[in-house]
Amino acid sequence: MSPLQGWIARAIVRGHHWRNSFRVRLLALGLIAITGTAVALTYTQSIQMREALLVELHARARTDGQLLNAMFAAPLTERDYASVADAVRESVRAGSFEALLLCDNRGMVITAAGPLSDCGGPVVPFKGLSLPQADGTVLQLFEVLLSFEGQRLGRARFAFSLAAIDHIRHELMTRVIVISSLAIAAFMAAFAVAQRQVIRPLGQLVQAAEAIGQGDYSVRPRISRRNSELTILASALSRMATDIEERVTELALARDAATASDRAKSLFLANMSHEVRTPLAGVLGMLDLARPGTTDPVVREYLDTAEHAARHLLTIVNDILDFAQLEKGRLAVTSAPFSVRELVESTIPLVAAAAEERGNSLEVRIADDLPRQILGDEGRLRQVLLNLLSNAVKFSSQGRVSVEARTVDAGHRLLLTVADTGIGMAPEMQQRIFESFVQADESIGRRFGGTGLGLPICRQLLTLMGGSISVESSPGRGSLFTVDLPCRAVVDTVPSAAGPAADRPLGARRILVADDAPTMRILLQALLTRDGHTCDLVDDGNEALAAVQANDYDAVLMDVQMPHLDGLAATRLIRKAEGPRSRVPIVFVTASAMAGDEERFLAAGGDGYVSKPIAPDVLRTVLAKALARRRTA
Repeated sequence: MSPLQGWIARAIVRGHHWRNSFRVRLLALGLIAITGTAVALTYTQSIQMREALLVELHARARTDGQLLNAMFAAPLTERDYASVADAVRESVRAGSFEALLLCDNRGMVITAAGPLSDCGGPVVPFKGLSLPQADGTVLQLFEVLLSFEGQRLGRARFAFSLAAIDHIRHELMTRVIVISSLAIAAFMAAFAVAQRQVIRPLGQLVQAAEAIGQGDYSVRPRISRRNSELTILASALSRMATDIEERVTELALARDAATASDRAKSLFLANMSHEVRTPLAGVLGMLDLARPGTTDPVVREYLDTAEHAARHLLTIVNDILDFAQLEKGRLAVTSAPFSVRELVESTIPLVAAAAEERGNSLEVRIADDLPRQILGDEGRLRQVLLNLLSNAVKFSSQGRVSVEARTVDAGHRLLLTVADTGIGMAPEMQQRIFESFVQADESIGRRFGGTGLGLPICRQLLTLMGGSISVESSPGRGSLFTVDLPCRAVVDTVPSAAGPAADRPLGARRILVADDAPTMRILLQALLTRDGHTCDLVDDGNEALAAVQANDYDAVLMDVQMPHLDGLAATRLIRKAEGPRSRVPIVFVTASAMAGDEERFLAAGGDGYVSKPIAPDVLRTVLAKALARRRTA
């Protein structure tokens, strides 16, 4: 920007500021008021003065008409036109009239003096007739009949000049203008005093208010004590600034405390997820490893009971942690192709044993026109369906539990319904059950267990997926839960021959396992060894880094949370190194996958992750994808 442009811009800004200034507006209003009053007064006085002078002129005209009749009646009767002409000229010369014209009954001029010379022309009204002259003056014309003893002798037309009236009007206007100028000068002087006593302090108050509005709470306006009202206003503004400053400080402290509390809660959730799920994952994994080698039915029953209890505890822990993540908005859903038919058919076996134990039959109905695959979050939808099926089985005895999958709205909506013949619920409880920590009856928790979080979590998960959940129920007649979701069908494509399949053997691999939990190291070693792999075990990120730098591994299973050096930091250091060992596939092992974790894992250099408790088939699939990803990188 050139200096000239900058000066113009500043001038425009100052002009806008000056135009919007209170004192400019007050000054303008005062000047407009005084000038308007002066103009109105001048105009009114001028009109009134002219009317008064015209009235006076009319009265004079009536009197002069009578005198003219008396003056010229006898000479005209005697036809002494010479003396009539002399009298007319003398009257005009003496200034009694501006013009005088005598006409006989035939309209012929008897004698005339001044600018009047025609007995014709317009009829002269009683109030007279204005006659503009070539020199700019205006004559007021009057007419009177001349008669003697009832005999009409003719007419007399006489005119007065309005110059005197105009002169008086001009003098009046001059006086009014002088008085108005003096009033404006007095107003300007009063305004200057007011500016010093009122407007300038008001400007200081405005500047102080603007500073406070922009966050400068240290400003304190100083007003002379002679302005008592403004001093009170300034004191109130200062107190307000002090109160706001204290409040802002309190809010900042509260915000910092809330932020620290939020960070602490996030850290607590992560630690809880790791510290609780990790041992549970170890328990479930060990039970799964122990079952195939046990032939004693009593021992197998013990193992089944222990696994059931561990999975029940894991469900409660998952519900609490998921609920906390949902409340913080950290739980996200994904979108990937999956088969609704396979999801339903693979979920039913998870509740089959509990249904059989309670004497319930399971029915599955899947519509033939259901798309082969749709887009959505298979894991979260399985969580919802499993929760609904578990509740249906839990609250039914010697009854029936059915699940149905179909599409509506021309295939644009997917409906999943779970019906049971269980205890049902009253109408007033059918909305409350979707509230956190609420169950249909206090005795429900004692009889059937549960935290009251399953259905609220289902509703929030479905909301994240763009769907909804509803219930129809009556006491003693069972319940019907309906899940309504968008159905975005996936067009079938020919699968690529390239890329590993979940069930394709990986072959014997050398894999490094890094986990600080001894149980998880033993479990992962057992799972990998069962698939023909060899394993090295370390319990710290530093040891993992040293092992990768010293050995050639086909893959690394890296726990996210470890002491001294966590899995993410260790992975970043591995990727920063040079050579082929820095490109080893790394799969993270995490106790909880929160919103944004996948991106965080990939950004750290990971090739995938598995969540605890670890399912063997999921571990195989993730390892296969990680190896293929590094081969094609």
